[in-house]
Amino acid sequence: MGHFVSTAVQPPLLTEFLSKMTDAASSQVSRRVREALTTVYHTFNVPAPSIIEGCPCCISTRNTDVLLTTPLREITGQALWRYVSGVFLTIGDEKDFRYLLPRILEVSAFDPENANNPEIALGKLSLAGWRSWLPQEQRVIEQFVDAWFEQALASDLADADEGWVGEKAESVLCGAARAGMALDHWLIRLSAPAAAPVLADMQRRYPRELSSFWDYAPSGLQQLSTILIRGTA
Repeated sequence: MGHFVSTAVQPPLLTEFLSKMTDAASSQVSRRVREALTTVYHTFNVPAPSIIEGCPCCISTRNTDVLLTTPLREITGQALWRYVSGVFLTIGDEKDFRYLLPRILEVSAFDPENANNPEIALGKLSLAGWRSWLPQEQRVIEQFVDAWFEQALASDLADADEGWVGEKAESVLCGAARAGMALDHWLIRLSAPAAAPVLADMQRRYPRELSSFWDYAPSGLQQLSTILIRGTA
């Protein structure tokens, strides 16, 4: 989902130069996300649980056996989708969620077309009570989300160069808010001159066209509203 914006025509050589810069920056951001993801996998390296419990009528439709018999890094987004949408509501508990969390984050960041959106995936952290986890576990999740936000923002800005603005950064930001993360440093990043096209698009869509999941993160929305109204964090 995105919105068209007007862009100035650049001389061919400048366009090529900017493209190379964008590719290099994008590669660096992607590498940072993968490094953070590797740390998540290492930190949450636990054996697969023997069973995923839940409401009998829900378990039968969510193919949970596949999640326990398929190597973690080979579980597809489609296989995870039903689990993520229902975990802590009708199926699953903290044990299986912690086991699957690295793959959930990986699919969400790198295969979004086959994943639950960031607002849902990250929102499950609150239901898992992740703020009671070990400080190191909380820290590696925050580091991953920080890198993921940068990747999403870079993608939105690349879209802006093509004449439209994506909404990936907002989705990650909203998901982080639903997880109860402080948004201050991301809002500062969003108010930087380099992120101006994304901020302007969010200001244009505020308040009626932002993600509907902000309704479940009122404190985060209040923080975001300040920057959208003032134009700076």
